[in-house]
Amino acid sequence: MPSQYQPHQRFTEADRDKIAGRLRDAFADGRLDQPEFSTRLDQLYAVQTYGELEPLVRDLPPVRTYQTPAVVQNATPAPAPGEFPERQRGKQADSHGLRNLGGGFTGIVVINVVIWFVIGLAHGGQWPHFWPVWLLIPWAFIVMGQLGKRR
Repeated sequence: MPSQYQPHQRFTEADRDKIAGRLRDAFADGRLDQPEFSTRLDQLYAVQTYGELEPLVRDLPPVRTYQTPAVVQNATPAPAPGEFPERQRGKQADSHGLRNLGGGFTGIVVINVVIWFVIGLAHGGQWPHFWPVWLLIPWAFIVMGQLGKRR
């Protein structure tokens, strides 16, 4: 109902629909039982003024309105056109250390070192020549090249 109404004024069909919605919500919430809901709904379609309408919803809670989610309320707005915000480094980049330094090549080096180790164990502790060194050398150059870069 409008905030500034006169009890003798007639209400619109939109107002009637809003009150019907409040009654349906109250029935769905369990605030009204079936007979009381039906009685109030019948009265709603029989009344014509705001004064007759108010007793139908006086004991019901106020209308639920949309509230902005808390996640969005504290969010900073987008920058103005032409302004570029400072890019922040994520914690994820710092937490992955060597995996980020060598890129995908780090995984290849690790797999080859594990294969060399398993071969040594399978031969009863007679370790073969450390052939993964040929992968470690270029990997070391890649890592050293990326150490000074700013991300």
